[in-house]
Amino acid sequence: MVRAMARALSIAIATCALGGAAFASPKSAARRSHAQANNMPAGFTWPPSKAMVAAGKTCEAHLDELGIGWQAAKAQGHVVDPITLADFTLGGIKYTALYDKSGNSPTRSAAAGGAEVSDKHAPVMDCQLALGLAQVGQVLFDLGVREVRFGSIYRWSKVRVGGKTKNMLSRHALGLAMDVVSFVDDTGREAVVGKDYKAGDELLHAIERTIDATPGFRGVLTPQNDPISHKDHFHIEANPDYRN
Repeated sequence: MVRAMARALSIAIATCALGGAAFASPKSAARRSHAQANNMPAGFTWPPSKAMVAAGKTCEAHLDELGIGWQAAKAQGHVVDPITLADFTLGGIKYTALYDKSGNSPTRSAAAGGAEVSDKHAPVMDCQLALGLAQVGQVLFDLGVREVRFGSIYRWSKVRVGGKTKNMLSRHALGLAMDVVSFVDDTGREAVVGKDYKAGDELLHAIERTIDATPGFRGVLTPQNDPISHKDHFHIEANPDYRN
């Protein structure tokens, strides 16, 4: 009981602290909500403009400053700055590819029906997603998150919401999106989006509020706001602004 109360207090403090930071920069908030009608980030073009290439180099420099090991990856889809991470642990939080079969150190996940999942994976992503996850990592860590189990990052696909596929690219095709199926907290409990979110799981809702309030991300798609296409996962997107 005492531990549960302490966790609730920690979540409240972390959420309030982030909220203050989010409202401190109206310009950042305005940029965060801006996207083109075709679902692409502001200023996005293909092939990438000089500004987009420069933004990628700046992102890489930020990863270096944070001490995050990365390497350039083979070009895929419309990923502006494709990279892989030497260690997919950001802000003290481990990221595990739930359905990856290439690793040698399986764990078991309730989200996968108790099946073994790998903790060795080097998915391709845009640098902007890696940087965004690193920057929000400390707040998620303070909420109690220790592991994020995800289904996919890059894939060539179109937007799918409300059970319908739209004629526009998903940000998965840009390496900017991640589908998360569960989170593991500091007690080892796995909060599974598909079964625990609508049951009112405190951690899942705190994570949603945190990412929604974080500049650099779009609003999370959840079983609440898209109960058909996102009934069993959170769809999280980095939201770079390439206009400057």
